[in-house]
Amino acid sequence: MAHPSGLRKTRPVPQRTCVACRRTDAKQGLVRVVRNAEGQVVVDPTGRLNGRGAYLCPEITCWEVALKRHHLERALRVASIEPDVSALLLAYVRDLETTKI
Repeated sequence: MAHPSGLRKTRPVPQRTCVACRRTDAKQGLVRVVRNAEGQVVVDPTGRLNGRGAYLCPEITCWEVALKRHHLERALRVASIEPDVSALLLAYVRDLETTKI
């Protein structure tokens, strides 16, 4: 059914904030990282995994800052992120940057 004014209603675009640089962007423009029920920290490319999430820009500098300054730990409410998990997260974003070019 058409809108009474004849114009279609547009849905609002969900906005999220990068935990490192604090830039606000559309949800699809950022990458979600999740702490799941088992306490594991994983990348959520679909944006639909259950758990506590945090968003980061798809740029290596934001990921490095978030890990170095513990922004990601605070946002996900974990005591620490293991070095091997940090390496996997950085490898993921590096892969994103190379496929983007």
